[in-house]
Amino acid sequence: MLEAPPPSAHMGGDVMAGGQQTVFSRILIAGIAALIIGIGLPTPGGAADLGGDCCADLEERIAELESTTVRKGNRKVSVKLSGHVNKMLLFWDDGINDDVYVVDNSDSESNFKLSGSAHITPSITAGFTIEVDLLSADSFSVDARIDGAPNENRDGILVLDVASFHLNHERLGKITLGRNSPSTDDILTLDLSSNPLAGPDTGWVDSFHLVRPHGTLGCSGAACRTGLDMDALSPENDTSNGDIIRYDTPSLHGFVLSTSFGEDDVVDVTLRYKVAWESIRFVAGIGYLWFTDETESLTSRSDTFVIACPTPGLGQRTCVDERRDLEVLAGSTSLMHISSGLYVNFSAARASFSSDNGRSPLRASVFTAPVTGEAAEDGRLWYVQGGVKRRLLAPAIGDTTLYGEYQRWNDFGVRRDAGSVTGLADGTSEITDTSASLWGLGIVQDIDAAAMKLYGGLRVLEHDLRAATAANAPGDEDIPLEDFYAVALGGKINF
Repeated sequence: MLEAPPPSAHMGGDVMAGGQQTVFSRILIAGIAALIIGIGLPTPGGAADLGGDCCADLEERIAELESTTVRKGNRKVSVKLSGHVNKMLLFWDDGINDDVYVVDNSDSESNFKLSGSAHITPSITAGFTIEVDLLSADSFSVDARIDGAPNENRDGILVLDVASFHLNHERLGKITLGRNSPSTDDILTLDLSSNPLAGPDTGWVDSFHLVRPHGTLGCSGAACRTGLDMDALSPENDTSNGDIIRYDTPSLHGFVLSTSFGEDDVVDVTLRYKVAWESIRFVAGIGYLWFTDETESLTSRSDTFVIACPTPGLGQRTCVDERRDLEVLAGSTSLMHISSGLYVNFSAARASFSSDNGRSPLRASVFTAPVTGEAAEDGRLWYVQGGVKRRLLAPAIGDTTLYGEYQRWNDFGVRRDAGSVTGLADGTSEITDTSASLWGLGIVQDIDAAAMKLYGGLRVLEHDLRAATAANAPGDEDIPLEDFYAVALGGKINF
């Protein structure tokens, strides 16, 4: 039977040392653990204090901070504040006078926007948008006599532009209800260059009046300024916001179908498309608008209040207690070569005007036809803009856009009384043919670090019209008009 050899003296010493180390290690670990427990874990009394006084102090501090900051009403809906400031210097010359104004750029007025959204399910979201325009001198409203419209020499006004909510399903689409943009909004202004100044409209100077040359029909000085503003012959082209319900489909292979209905009655439908290839970006859209909103006369006690027709987009802006049908077919495209920055935009539209009986019954209004008695022709327009957008002048700062533009309008101002143009008495003359053209050029400099664009542009507007009088009907004659010059210098900064 084998027996284990007795431990040697050397072996016994190692065991003794190991034992001492083991005991010491255990004591050290236990001490460290006790220290950790003593510091990191509360006693029963301490736990009660942490759950009481400590948390109460924390909640009190949070409430104090919330009371001194802007906050949401609940924690379920995310909220975002955004907007921009857009101001410019407007130099103008109408043939009689010239001046310079500080104005709001009516192509995209200064505004602030609150928007938010929340997930109802993984595929359904709800959201809202509130957008308010900030106006002190809208370039759409100023003229040679008024330099601070809509409220000259006052502190400005707030205009509610959007107040709506929406429900969006990833596969079924989006429904929006409230004050919002109809589906044909911006259908004429598709622009891959994001130019904040140029586009198919005359929003800089719409309310300036047409001017006859000195000596025409015996006029002199300010008397040569007619009562007809430029918006009558070269109207604003966008569709106005209103109280509507709108539906947008999800994007399907780049196509989005939209439709909206509202007011009494405004109906439209649009189809948009966008695609990006390796070096090309392309967007296009086409829309149809049917506008039959009408005026009303309201009598309260001894006062009569007239509610004017809302702006119908491509048509004229006023009517008198009558229904007017306006049908518009409009569209635009934009094409950009990414590497070179070259781009081109094209827009076109046709506006048809009619009434219940096929001939306009509007008295002393847009389509009066006092001499010929004929209905208004369709108004037509087309617009083209071309340029280059790339890092040219200040590569370290942002893209530079150099562009040129041209636009043509035909027959938007026909079949109205021409008394304010010819100097004859009302009802004795009529505008039978109108045309207008615009050409311009400009520059836009992006400043990426500030989310800002600085811009400058020149526009020249030329208007032509013919008028018939009761004496020479059905003949007509040319009415000469002065060209209008405008220069804009300004900037737009987003936040």
